[in-house]
Amino acid sequence: MDNPLLELAQAYADTTNTLIFLTGKAGTGKTTFLRAVRQNSKKKLAIVAPTGVAAINAGGMTIHSLFQLPFGPLLPETPDRPEVSYNAEKRELLQSLELLIIDEISMVRPDVLDQIDLILRNIRGNTHAFGGIQLLLIGDLAQLSPIVREEEWGLLRPYYATPYFFSSLVLQRTPYVRIELDKVYRQTDQAFVQILNEMREQQLSADGLRLLNERYIKDFVPDQADPYITLTTHNRIAQQLNAERLEALQGTDTEYRATIRGEFPADAYPTEISLKLKVGAQVMFVKNDSSPEKRYYNGKIGTVTRLEADRVHVATPDGRDIAVEALEWTNVKYKLDGDTIGEQNAGSFAQIPLKLAWAITIHKSQGLTFDRAIIDVSEAFTHGQAYVALSRCRSLEGLVLRNPVSAHNVISDPAVTRFNREAELKKPDQETLRQHQEAYRLFLLSELFNFTGLRERIKRFNQLLPGLEGEVFTVAEKLSRQLATYPDDRVQKAAIYFREKLETAATSLHQQLTAVVGSSKELAGKADELLRWIMTRLKLLEGFSSQSFTTESYLDLIRGQKAILSHSYLKTLNAKPNEELYERLLQWRDQTAQSEQVLSSMLFSDQTLAAVAAKLPTTLKAISGVKGIGPEKANRYGAAMLTLVRAYEQEISGAVDQASLF
Repeated sequence: MDNPLLELAQAYADTTNTLIFLTGKAGTGKTTFLRAVRQNSKKKLAIVAPTGVAAINAGGMTIHSLFQLPFGPLLPETPDRPEVSYNAEKRELLQSLELLIIDEISMVRPDVLDQIDLILRNIRGNTHAFGGIQLLLIGDLAQLSPIVREEEWGLLRPYYATPYFFSSLVLQRTPYVRIELDKVYRQTDQAFVQILNEMREQQLSADGLRLLNERYIKDFVPDQADPYITLTTHNRIAQQLNAERLEALQGTDTEYRATIRGEFPADAYPTEISLKLKVGAQVMFVKNDSSPEKRYYNGKIGTVTRLEADRVHVATPDGRDIAVEALEWTNVKYKLDGDTIGEQNAGSFAQIPLKLAWAITIHKSQGLTFDRAIIDVSEAFTHGQAYVALSRCRSLEGLVLRNPVSAHNVISDPAVTRFNREAELKKPDQETLRQHQEAYRLFLLSELFNFTGLRERIKRFNQLLPGLEGEVFTVAEKLSRQLATYPDDRVQKAAIYFREKLETAATSLHQQLTAVVGSSKELAGKADELLRWIMTRLKLLEGFSSQSFTTESYLDLIRGQKAILSHSYLKTLNAKPNEELYERLLQWRDQTAQSEQVLSSMLFSDQTLAAVAAKLPTTLKAISGVKGIGPEKANRYGAAMLTLVRAYEQEISGAVDQASLF
């Protein structure tokens, strides 16, 4: 990483819990940074975005899905208690979260951010903003803004100065840093970069406008061998252009039907359910090529040359002829898996990764890059549209204007200009980084002696440990007000005190819980959760009973722990069929993920592999029918999985045969 700003952003994400607003011009590497954090961060994280398509592209969930929010305005003076409706699994996930990444933050309303803050503070029992979770907000306010209908803004206006996230109440009272990436990777034409900078700053000069309008070519018709895509302001225009151009081609069309499994929201479909193509159709890839050859990327344009039953051949401007088969998109849901937050495949969408590409809306083009584009912003109706459209292009030479651009087409928002000017004061340096690293250390120290989680989990078993209130909870609350001034030796004494109290509590619980729980699965789950919390905290307290407290030592202890099943009856209730095979499948998945340099949960969730172990499939077709796999993954990984299943069955069969001899 040779960019000092990216290095600074990485240091903030890794070594602080300060709220980060990462912004920058189009093409400066914001998405690349998100992927790097997702791949390399040691923190328990989740990624969310305001729309389905943005969430799928970012590899996460929608905000409304993760937090189960309604879509209407969320008035701050009459907040619901959203945590009441969460099940135990969702509550534990949000309690374990350390980093929440919100992509395309420019499209998030302020009331949504305030509601997330309320939910996390309530669920985590923590008065810090967002319950102490770090937020990484990624986006560009010069791009697309929140969609707020007039009647919705009528309800929100009494509470918020603007419809942008930065007007949220939580951001008014929360320290944050703003890191603006300034190195543009998408464009190298300095004249074009200057025009885009002026548009982004809402100060397009007369010279810039003149130079831009030199790209207006009346009645421009691109050469068939020179693929251009048209960017329009309205969906109806894009649909009409694509339909007309497809109809004009000779021959009959071939239809490719998507396969949808499980939960996959319609607003997140990456292409058509029924994709109709003809030879000669101009198409755009809607997914990156995961093969080592990297033959195509999301946004690459090409022309259909041949159509087969399950394969489409596409010629691209770089001289390739690419045979494209159906690929799978997954709808991610987050699930707590032991001591980590894993990605669970809630559903999938399998389709040929193409869409008609004579035209696309500006809204759907956000995040894409085009070598050649015809742009019409004469009907631009909202802030950021013109900038988003023009910044999709690599160069002025590859850009053609369908209509001249007027100054009034570059719609500005004074609120954004004002915020950007004020946010300049939030620019961090190495000294502020050190200050925030120390603040993070103190926060983690307070978390070491924060027993709110114990208080929440002990409610069903209070009668078993009546002494906790005075000996643990009251003492910890007094301690929290003095921790910032505690030297190492007093921290160690406090750790020893609470360790002894929890050891006594754990011993007492082990002696009494079996009689209380009996055969109740619900109580067994509660007891499991309680005992795991105590055993995990005991390890931390034991660690700091004899060593100095540092951020690194705390995080190393946290990340080195594994989920603890503390009681034999809990193991019985949580047992999985064919446990030995399940463990082998997990090991194989982790090794495969490491070799492909992806997260293990991106290949298969624990639940999917547990289903394979339980069902013992014998064919690729049976493998593909397991929820969370599907045809594409079955073709790619099914043979290896079947090998493990068959080896396991042979071992079991052999064991049975041997047993019959005695």
